[in-house]
Amino acid sequence: MSTTTQPLRAGGATPGPTGSTSRSRGLAPRGMVWLVWRQHRTAFLLLLATAAAVTAGLAWLAQEASDAVAAVEASKTPSAEATAALDDIYRRLDLLGLSLAGLPVLVGVFIGAPLFAGDLESGTAKFVGVQSYGRRSWVATKLGLAALVASLAALSTGIAMKALLIPLVDHSVVNADFTSAGGFDTTGPVTVALAVLGLLVGAAAGLLTRRTLPAMVSTFVALLVVKTAWSEARMLFAPTVTATTGGGRFGEDDHPKIPATAMEVDTSYITGDGTLRGWGTCSTATDRPACLTREGVVGWSAEYLPFSHMTAMQWTATGALAALILLTGGVLVYAARRALR
Repeated sequence: MSTTTQPLRAGGATPGPTGSTSRSRGLAPRGMVWLVWRQHRTAFLLLLATAAAVTAGLAWLAQEASDAVAAVEASKTPSAEATAALDDIYRRLDLLGLSLAGLPVLVGVFIGAPLFAGDLESGTAKFVGVQSYGRRSWVATKLGLAALVASLAALSTGIAMKALLIPLVDHSVVNADFTSAGGFDTTGPVTVALAVLGLLVGAAAGLLTRRTLPAMVSTFVALLVVKTAWSEARMLFAPTVTATTGGGRFGEDDHPKIPATAMEVDTSYITGDGTLRGWGTCSTATDRPACLTREGVVGWSAEYLPFSHMTAMQWTATGALAALILLTGGVLVYAARRALR
């Protein structure tokens, strides 16, 4: 009696006598998602494992920071050991913030840039059109899976970083600047948006250059430019508060009081008609109070950003980043059509 070879099903399962697939194979991922995962799983797993380790470390440090703050605040004259321990945590916060601020660059260079460039460089991309899955499905699946991995990594580290930042800001906002790249770009929705933006920049570079190494280099340069511009634009989204004094009170002791957890953005003298003068006004005058009076100065103006406004600032900034993501996505679509036609 002749035997007939059973065809392979999606996921590599072979039907049994009744046409049912084996239980172990039946649970395996199928289709384009499985193919993309198999191709890029090393990079994806490495990113997720690193994010998990960093998240665990940040969570541990957050508990240590809370304990250190409590030890210092428990006494009016804290011990030298308690003060030194808290100072060390503030130094580690700065280092960790600067490191995590580079996550979008790492995602763009090592996940985004090789995503399509590797297939285009090796020539395997030309076979996409003859498979059962079309080019659009291939591009969308690759981007979707990579974006999911990048978002999960950014979200986990962002939550842990926020937990570390809160007790340190509450104790000394001067030593925990939540408006800097290390505090603002590594927490909340901004960290996820920047990671996705980095991925899209890298993917677009890969489609445009069609070579892995040039794509990685161009992605690195492009994201450095983006990060530099973003550092200048970040404070444009800050919902700041202004406190003023008047009545001719412009001495050092008359400076407006701002909340302990607020970051001071700018301090100026204010005139009777509301005009602001730089704090260096009349700095070279022999009689500075008399000079300030002649200039019409009547008090101080202090602009500050409360820590409680950080969430609103981040969502506003995320809206701006979303527009940039859409623009980058448009470039990517054009590059994909050009590279895969």
